[in-house]
Amino acid sequence: MIYYISYFFLRILSVFFYPITVVGRENLPARQGFIIASNHISNMDPFILGLASRRRLSYVAKDSLFYNKLLRYLLYRVDAFPIKRGGADFRAMRETLRRLKKGAPVVLFPEGTRQGAGVERKIHEGIGFIVAKAGVAVIPACIKDSEKVLPPGTKVLKRHRVTVTFGAPLHFTKHQSYTDIAHQVMDRVSLLAMERKYF
Repeated sequence: MIYYISYFFLRILSVFFYPITVVGRENLPARQGFIIASNHISNMDPFILGLASRRRLSYVAKDSLFYNKLLRYLLYRVDAFPIKRGGADFRAMRETLRRLKKGAPVVLFPEGTRQGAGVERKIHEGIGFIVAKAGVAVIPACIKDSEKVLPPGTKVLKRHRVTVTFGAPLHFTKHQSYTDIAHQVMDRVSLLAMERKYF
């Protein structure tokens, strides 16, 4: 119930503050589990991806967000679960694999945290491990201009159109290197970002 109430509230907000244009929604599988691997430029990104998809999504979120009891309660009820930053969190990886095997789509941010323009990207290679073990499709995604809706360091929304692009599904085998998988996924996300600059 809380998930759908939140979805409805965010959908109304999007009309006034962040109208969303979605490109490539047909690339999202209709039934089975899959991974959305997206860039991360704003705290708005998980909400925007949820609105851009027609399916209910699960989210991997930094564990510090779960310290507050009220926020933790809400996060669990919108299908978010925590991951510890700064190292391999095998508990979070197991939970991700469990949800994927149950047929749920899971959102991952390979860069781990928000990356501003001109910042050298840091790829967390745990996504390579998850992709190889889960054997599901990876949908590269690029969010454009969400940082203009909620600029870093602010708590007030500003009106700006946002574009979400979902690329063609990527498929990997369990025999591929985790490092290679992680870099190939992020390279495709970066390519989507470059393509959107010309639209």
